[in-house]
Amino acid sequence: MLLDAFYALLDVWVLIAAVVGVIAGIVIGAIPGLGPTMAIALLIPVTFTMSPIPALILLLGVYQGAIFGGSISAILLNVPGTPSSAATALDGHAMARRGKAGEALRIALYASVFGNVFSCLVLMLLAQPLASLALDFGPAQMAELMLFALAIIVLFGGGSILDSALMTLVGITAGIVGLDPIEGLPRFTFGSFAAEDGLQLIPVLIGLFAMSEVLQQAFGGHRQSRPPAEVGSVSGHVGILAMWRMRVTLLVSSLIGTFVGILPGIGSTVPAFVSYGFARSRSRHKETFGQGEPEGVAAPEAANNAVTGGALVPMLSLGIPGDAVTAVILGAFMLQGLTPGPFLFQHHGVEVYAIFEALILLSIPCVLFGLMMFKGAVHVIKLQPRHLFPAIAILAIFGAFSVNNSLFDVGVMLGAGVIGFLFRRCGFPLPPLLIGLILGPPLEESLRQALLTSGGSVDIFLDSPIALGLLGVTALCALGASLQRLRHRRQGN
Repeated sequence: MLLDAFYALLDVWVLIAAVVGVIAGIVIGAIPGLGPTMAIALLIPVTFTMSPIPALILLLGVYQGAIFGGSISAILLNVPGTPSSAATALDGHAMARRGKAGEALRIALYASVFGNVFSCLVLMLLAQPLASLALDFGPAQMAELMLFALAIIVLFGGGSILDSALMTLVGITAGIVGLDPIEGLPRFTFGSFAAEDGLQLIPVLIGLFAMSEVLQQAFGGHRQSRPPAEVGSVSGHVGILAMWRMRVTLLVSSLIGTFVGILPGIGSTVPAFVSYGFARSRSRHKETFGQGEPEGVAAPEAANNAVTGGALVPMLSLGIPGDAVTAVILGAFMLQGLTPGPFLFQHHGVEVYAIFEALILLSIPCVLFGLMMFKGAVHVIKLQPRHLFPAIAILAIFGAFSVNNSLFDVGVMLGAGVIGFLFRRCGFPLPPLLIGLILGPPLEESLRQALLTSGGSVDIFLDSPIALGLLGVTALCALGASLQRLRHRRQGN
């Protein structure tokens, strides 16, 4: 299967998709205000006419390129292109101010590639065994698994637990619209025939992450322009020996990023700062961190890029997205006829392993074009996002319409954009809403199937070791989150 998958990659369109995806991702990630979630959401309609492998490689190339691209503006401007690049800015910009911008950029690039390759190897090792295990899950176990995923998102997703819980419930409620999965009766459609198919995922995510950002730019108040870059030349050299000295930091940071990425809803910002803290704690010269320490650049970059492979593990094997970006990519898989979950490897094994191999091979254009684009990056990062948002709004409208050639989907997208804008202005997080929308319908269906099977008895959720294990892990996570917040309150007092 691995060999068949490799042959599937020997296609000129796959090569073009990989190159275009990586370059677009690096450019988008380098512009503060944009990001992989918005870019992938807008590009999904472009992939409708493409075959599955090049379509998904294009989107995954954008994902990988954008995560690294965020470090470019973080190093050169001290303005993170993506939230996870905030940790990179601590030492990266300090190096740039000392005339070592080129060295910092190259360390970030090589660390990013290392973290990506490491996490992709873990993905290849874990995804299929996890999917095989999930084949033993019945409706009760699947319901508890999705409940566990939602609990992780609420408890450890960052910010207020109440805010995350409310957004998750909003997403689950939005998933109720349409036909009842068991009885086939319309619910909350208000007489609209188009609404019986439910709120389509692609228009909703385009609205939440692209149109809401346009509205935020238009009505969010005056934003100050970014200061000009005060850095020296971006030329420089980082040898193999220099990266070898950081091998422990790179390996541990990649481990942290990969296994935190596997946990749904946490994202790449948390492992980036955790890895930065680890690198500082084990360093013999802690006082240099924050003043231009190379390991302070390598650690967060290895971690946040390792999240990409880790977050794909639950998405591909269980159909549970690891973060907002993989939630968007999950929609792309479904549009290509590849439904993530336990049967994905049985029905589409060649396509899945082709994607695994492509994720590793994408490191080659990432290095090549990353090195080539450093000089041009100084000019790219000076682009103001407000100059790009009119085009983004047009693409969002056409993208939503192209899903089903339906104006109803355009209305859904605009409505989701307005709701996303209002929630963002009020400080509510959007990823829990999107993941709640994705997991809500299968959670409801599994719960109702389990209760129908047991004749309404809740004992079915306790009658197997897998079910008890999932409930126990969920309870332990809730206890851990409670203890953590109690500790923070005591420290605050």
